[in-house]
Amino acid sequence: METRRVKVPVATIWKTKTSPRKVDQLALDGDVKQWVGQLSDQQSIDLSEDDLLETQALFNDEVIIDHFEGEWVKVYIASQKDDSDSRGYPGWVPKKLLSDEPVVYPPVTSTVRIAFKTAKLYDETKKPVLELSLGTILLQTGVDGDYFEVVTPLGKGYINRNATILPFVGQNAGETMVQMGRQFLGMRYLWGGISSYGFDCSGFAYTLHRVLGFDIPRDADDQQEGGLPLSPEEILPGDLVFFAYEHGTGYVHHVGMYIGNGQMIESRTPGAKVDIADLTEPKFASEFAGFRRYWR
Repeated sequence: METRRVKVPVATIWKTKTSPRKVDQLALDGDVKQWVGQLSDQQSIDLSEDDLLETQALFNDEVIIDHFEGEWVKVYIASQKDDSDSRGYPGWVPKKLLSDEPVVYPPVTSTVRIAFKTAKLYDETKKPVLELSLGTILLQTGVDGDYFEVVTPLGKGYINRNATILPFVGQNAGETMVQMGRQFLGMRYLWGGISSYGFDCSGFAYTLHRVLGFDIPRDADDQQEGGLPLSPEEILPGDLVFFAYEHGTGYVHHVGMYIGNGQMIESRTPGAKVDIADLTEPKFASEFAGFRRYWR
């Protein structure tokens, strides 16, 4: 099983090799921050309506290689569980966004996770190399003053240790995720997004859990099938709430995170933004499909 590592801050994983549009060149180059910033609302909506994206992967994420086709690679994202394939979430990515060879890391005992919206990756001279997204996972090999030494697809690197300390701490993991999520209020929805530059509904839930080390599936329908089922009397902030077609009995198409007082925080839908919604909104009340808890 051949593998590679993502070597850019965020790699966008496409439905097909022909999915990208002219306006998507920045994403193909690995500059998702600039790409998202220059998309119009309609161009962003079209990513969903035309079903162009599958998901995204963060720096250092491992991908399993299916095969190469020219400058493209069919991959499976090993860290994103999907019911369609045991290898992970499938899709196409430009070869240039991945390491040239499989990356073999030395034995390490410590994992660090980026806990801020973004954090700098530094080289051995402490010169900034990349801006990494919330949720990026790295292996620590040492300590150098205020920095953690880490191994990456680009070689040895350094992360300021403060970037790995949660800036929001609630009474439990659920409350911490809610506080972490609130910093994204007003950010535009991004179909397939899992980074600080844009989320879809399930990507929002996935990344908030990932920062705290909770491994949950990538998509809402798979998320709804796992975790601990809860009654309305048992729910707490940080629990996931699901919505399905056919009055809550059909395909699960949306997920939000409960924040208390009958409300949830969500990355609502293409063209909208991360917001807070009442569970009693007619659309949500009529499609409610249950609660699940993954944190402990």
